[in-house]
Amino acid sequence: MKARYDRTFEYGQKIVKYLLILVIVLGLASALLVPQNSTAQWVLVIAAFAMIAAALFVIYKYCRCPYCGKRIFGGVLAVKSCPKCRRNLITGKKVKK
Repeated sequence: MKARYDRTFEYGQKIVKYLLILVIVLGLASALLVPQNSTAQWVLVIAAFAMIAAALFVIYKYCRCPYCGKRIFGGVLAVKSCPKCRRNLITGKKVKK
């Protein structure tokens, strides 16, 4: 059984997904719900950029292969195997290609 606060690749994927959903919600709220060029719109835009920065930090910190240690930036939400060591990121088995 994994520890409750185990920081794995799956944890990083989940947090990045939530942060990107929050960025989309903040962007839509700033475009559709508040008056143009108001203070609230700028606050929502700055918050969206802060969430993008937080997502990049999470990718840098947690989205790495647990077997070879390579950081995986591109396609972090869709990748199933490490591009360097060709192991499945969840099970650890070698992927045949």
